[in-house]
Amino acid sequence: MRSTYHICFTSHDEVMFRDDADHGMFLNLMALRAFSHETAILADAEMSTHVHQGVFTDRPQAYAGDLRMSYTKYFNRKYGRSGRLGQKYTFQLRIDGMVHTMVMLNYILRNGLHHGAAATAFGYPYCSVRDLFAEDIGLQKEQVVPMSRADMLVYLPRHAEFPDHYQMNGQGIFVRSSFLEIRMAERYYVSPRNYLYQMNRLTDDSWAREQEQDNTGAALTLGDIEQVRGQDIAQLLKNESGRYYQRKRMQDLDVCRLIDKDILPPIGLSSVYQLSDARRERIARQLAFEYHLPEYQIRRCLPRA
Repeated sequence: MRSTYHICFTSHDEVMFRDDADHGMFLNLMALRAFSHETAILADAEMSTHVHQGVFTDRPQAYAGDLRMSYTKYFNRKYGRSGRLGQKYTFQLRIDGMVHTMVMLNYILRNGLHHGAAATAFGYPYCSVRDLFAEDIGLQKEQVVPMSRADMLVYLPRHAEFPDHYQMNGQGIFVRSSFLEIRMAERYYVSPRNYLYQMNRLTDDSWAREQEQDNTGAALTLGDIEQVRGQDIAQLLKNESGRYYQRKRMQDLDVCRLIDKDILPPIGLSSVYQLSDARRERIARQLAFEYHLPEYQIRRCLPRA
C-alpha cells in the first residue's frame, strides 16, 4: 500500500554536487526513477551533502536505492571516481496525518534557509519551494522549451523511459512542475496564504500542538528530519529567521566551481580525484589563506580519491 515517506541520504565527507550540471542530472534521474517506481514526489531539496524528499510510494527503498545508484554512476564517470557516494544507509520515515505531512514538507522546502544557503526559503534554487502555488503568489514559472522526444533523449541516459507529460527547459533538465505532484502537495496547505505563512513562520511549540490533531503519534521535529552527522539543530533554528544569512559567504558549490574551473585546469587536471595528497594539501592551504574557508568545507570540496 502506498504511504507517505520522508527520504534522506547523506554524504558527510564529500559533496554530492560540484556544479549546476550535477544538480540538473540528479533532477532528470529523480524524474525517471519516480516514473519507473510509480513514486509520487511531493517535495525535494538538494543540499551539497544531503538530499531530502517527501514521497508517496509503496517502494521507498527501491526508489531511493535506484536513484542513488544511477546518480553515483553518473558522478563517478564524470569525475573519474569509484565506489559508493555518501553513506550506505538511506534514512526513511513513514509520515501519517495531514498536519504531520505538512510539517515534513515545511522542513524539506525550507532546507536552504535552515542551512544558511539563502535569506528566505524561496531564495534557494535547488528545491521545489518555488513550484507550489507559483502563479497565485506571483512566482515566475520555469520556462519550458518545446522538444521532440528524440531531442529530450539526448540529455538522458540510454534507454530512458518517461511519460509524454514530462517537459524540459533549455538546458535539457526536466521541469519540476511536469513531474512533481505539485497539486497533491498544495492540498496539504489548502491556500497560497497559508503556504506563505508556513514558509515564513518560526519553529515553536505550536508546531507540536498542531500535530496532535492527527492522533498519529509524536510530533515531527527538525531533529527528526535532519540526519546529517554532527548537525547543530540549534544553529539551523537560528538560521531560520534569516537574520544571520551572509550573502558573501562562499557556499560549497562556489568552492567547487573555484577548484574545478580556476585551480585545476592550469595544472592540467580535470578532477579533484586526480590530485596527489601533497598537491591537495597545498590547494587546501591556498583556499584557507586566500578565502578564509573553514577546514570542514575545504575537506568536503577537496575529497580524497
